[in-house]
Amino acid sequence: MKKLLPILLMAALLIVMAAGCTAEEAVGAGLSVFLVVCFGVLGLVGLFLFIVWIVALVDVAKRGNDEFPNATDNTKTIWLVVLIVTFVVGIGLSWIAAIVYYFMVMKKMPRKK
Repeated sequence: MKKLLPILLMAALLIVMAAGCTAEEAVGAGLSVFLVVCFGVLGLVGLFLFIVWIVALVDVAKRGNDEFPNATDNTKTIWLVVLIVTFVVGIGLSWIAAIVYYFMVMKKMPRKK
């Protein structure tokens, strides 16, 4: 990543120089490159959090009801409902539910393979 950013900046500078842009156009081009890089990073973070949610959902589905910490009769169902509802209500909530599930269930009681 440290080597990629200077390469992108040099490429943007070369494109601006080759196009014969004014200073305002060069600033606009630099801002455009910055926004593309930011959206790319945010997209990768979003993809990672979506994968974490999927892993949590699969773990809930494969776990037996007795494999949850402080398990009751409907612990598995509650976790399934929480993960699915948070995804339906808003994508911003699903990753929070998945991370809470990870620390409250997956880390405390790793699933036996």
